[in-house]
Amino acid sequence: APRLGRVFQAGGWFCPAISGTGTTAMEAAVANIVTPGMRAAAVVNGYFGDRLSQMLARFGADVHVIEGEWGRAVDAEIVDRVMADRKIDVLTVVHAETSTGVLNPVDDIAAIARERGVALMVDTVTSLGAVKVDAAAWGAAVVYSCSQKALGAPSGLAPIAFNPAFNRDTRRTFALDRALLEAFWADSRYHHTISAPLVYALREALA
Repeated sequence: APRLGRVFQAGGWFCPAISGTGTTAMEAAVANIVTPGMRAAAVVNGYFGDRLSQMLARFGADVHVIEGEWGRAVDAEIVDRVMADRKIDVLTVVHAETSTGVLNPVDDIAAIARERGVALMVDTVTSLGAVKVDAAAWGAAVVYSCSQKALGAPSGLAPIAFNPAFNRDTRRTFALDRALLEAFWADSRYHHTISAPLVYALREALA
């Protein structure tokens, strides 16, 4: 967890590598932030931005999609205008959209979210370990990734960084519940059986 905290630049946050893939981390992020009726805005300019918007809806959020052209970075000013016109509780954005290779301006989008007191969820599945990720500077609620892309470890683990300022007891999941996972990682309370070889492989990749 401390090594993942350094890669995410999220000192003091809970940064485990949960069992599963990037999609598992995406669902963990949504499950631990979203409650039914929450107002969400999802930046969609690629396949995984769209997947995030679908997941928000499955967990009961009222989702407004901020459409962007696939293959082009989203304009932060468009995000700002949407946020000015609507009351939003949570904003989601993909840092580096895997489907197109586009890098979205998360620094600028995060500043907008911070100014408006909106919980920001950032997908860094492709970007973590490849370009700068600064979860603390973004002030994000949760940032997540995967083990097999830029980090170079085998697939099967999903690094995720939970900001303690946004801890919510949503009780929407058991397998991906932040509090249960933290008890498992920090206090060795049984929760599930993790793959020890994958943990060792990720540790070597981070080193």
